[in-house]
Amino acid sequence: MLIEKARNNFLGKSGARYNCAQSVIKACSDLFGVAPDLLKIHAGSGGGNAPDGYCGALYAALYILNIKNNDKSEECKDYFLKYAGALTCKEIKSGRKVSCVVCVEKAAEFLNKVFLK
Repeated sequence: MLIEKARNNFLGKSGARYNCAQSVIKACSDLFGVAPDLLKIHAGSGGGNAPDGYCGALYAALYILNIKNNDKSEECKDYFLKYAGALTCKEIKSGRKVSCVVCVEKAAEFLNKVFLK
């Protein structure tokens, strides 16, 4: 469910089209009660603009883990790296291994695995 919500947010199938970070945040706000104002905060975190150059979807997943006091950040990075081949947007795009929508899905998939089992 979380994966589908995040994908639909990114593709604009849920009404508005969100960047990669916002797509994950929006899916989590709907399911976990994460503050909706986080969408504005993460408006600049897509397209390679997340802190440290992280993929925005990954950055959003790490952000959610942090605010939910979950200690699985390193596990999340490892999981994401396995599928995307890198952690930064620039490296992911240059490697052309996965698309942005796949990054959104993988970030949401990890959160789904942790929180919704």
